[in-house]
Amino acid sequence: MKEHNRPVVFIVNNVKPEMDLFAQILREDYTLLMAMNVLPVLDVAAREKPDLILLDADLPEMRGCEICKKLRENESTAQIPVVLVTGSREPEDELRWFESGAVDFIRRPLSPPMILRRIASALIQKEQSERLTGLSDKLGRYLSPQVYESIFYGKQDSLIGAKRKKLTIFFSDIVDFTSTTERMEPEDMTALLNNYLDRMSSIAIKHGGTIDKFIGDAVLIFFGDPISQGYRKDALSCMNMAIEMRDSLKEMQQQWFELGISTPFKVRMGINTGFCTVGNFGSKQLIDYTIIGGQVNVAARLEQNAPPDQILISHETWALVKDKFRCLGRAPIYVKGVQHSIRTYQVVGRADAIERDLAGSLGEMVWPAQTISLDCKVSDALLRLRKSGEWACLIVLDGLSPVGMVTKGRMDHIIRGETDKALFLDRPVSAVMDRELLVLPSESDLNEVGKRALSREGSYTFDPIAVTKKGEFAGLVSVRCLMQRLLDPPT
Repeated sequence: MKEHNRPVVFIVNNVKPEMDLFAQILREDYTLLMAMNVLPVLDVAAREKPDLILLDADLPEMRGCEICKKLRENESTAQIPVVLVTGSREPEDELRWFESGAVDFIRRPLSPPMILRRIASALIQKEQSERLTGLSDKLGRYLSPQVYESIFYGKQDSLIGAKRKKLTIFFSDIVDFTSTTERMEPEDMTALLNNYLDRMSSIAIKHGGTIDKFIGDAVLIFFGDPISQGYRKDALSCMNMAIEMRDSLKEMQQQWFELGISTPFKVRMGINTGFCTVGNFGSKQLIDYTIIGGQVNVAARLEQNAPPDQILISHETWALVKDKFRCLGRAPIYVKGVQHSIRTYQVVGRADAIERDLAGSLGEMVWPAQTISLDCKVSDALLRLRKSGEWACLIVLDGLSPVGMVTKGRMDHIIRGETDKALFLDRPVSAVMDRELLVLPSESDLNEVGKRALSREGSYTFDPIAVTKKGEFAGLVSVRCLMQRLLDPPT
């Protein structure tokens, strides 16, 4: 045990006169642990964690090199410096000692000044190493782990400069953060936000994301630099990260609610894939490793247009992940500086999980459908319908819940009766949607579904059925296909 913060030196030597000499010259400045047998060395070192081990290199039970190696292999003793005592003057012995992990050696015959000098030098070296490690760990918290490691191990320089690279960019932001937290005490708000950011950061690091920065309550993460697995795998990693974040957020919201927070945070997420400029930007005094470019702005706009607690992705990202994830088409968005509209998709979940959950019921007959947000304009719906063919339809979503349907035939019929086309096109899509849409959960029994479908009147009888899973829109089921299935069930 340390006394008054004096360094602890563990002496292992089976020559009594030498042990007496060590005790005589070291006890004034150091706390001493002593052993004349090699057997307890590893256990004592792991338990007491001395600041230095002074070890006889020529113990009969086990040579000093072997003990050094065992100490280095144990995580709890790997950082303890070992100084060997030896009578050998062979260069090959010295090389073997250093390779085994010894930091220095003291030759026989023993000289008290040399003993004091070598031990003090080893302890100073240990203290400097610990100080640098602590400083490095502190500085590393200001950088994403991938960036820190690339600089620390010399893979990347800290010079100003950048390069063009295809990345997958992730943005997230807390919905109405200011209004949600204005009724909270600053200490509670800080703890809540840090708890949220810590959980999201851990998930990002787990999936290999480079955390660019926190902008208040917003988070910017990208995949593809300084380490890339290829465009597709980078995009898939980002999607898996976002899904896990969304699932974790649901758990955190319940925890916050139980702690007395009546309006837990809701978060929007946006993901885009495209070429960005990535690298070191700044001055000689201060450098920021970050990304810039139009594709970053697209990711930010996707996040701003995402429903609360949901993920909105661009067509470029969707094209890379569509085989592994099920997504619903949403209304296109427009971004300043980008001449064309950006096609968007709302992420429902992983394809294997959805198909497993929906099997064996109404859910197994679901087919994808285009969707449009309730707050979109008639002009947006008309544009998408005309691009989709004669029998196109759009399911109108309020958040993730289907509330109506717009078909091309119905839209064309309404337009023909309108005199003020400009005013009509500027109305919300809710003004023209069919509100008689039949909405049923995916686990519904097929026989009951058939009865519900046939009980509708007139033209609604053969309208498609909107299917939900846990309240979220999953797709459509054709009534004609449903009737065929009921009349001719699979064997």
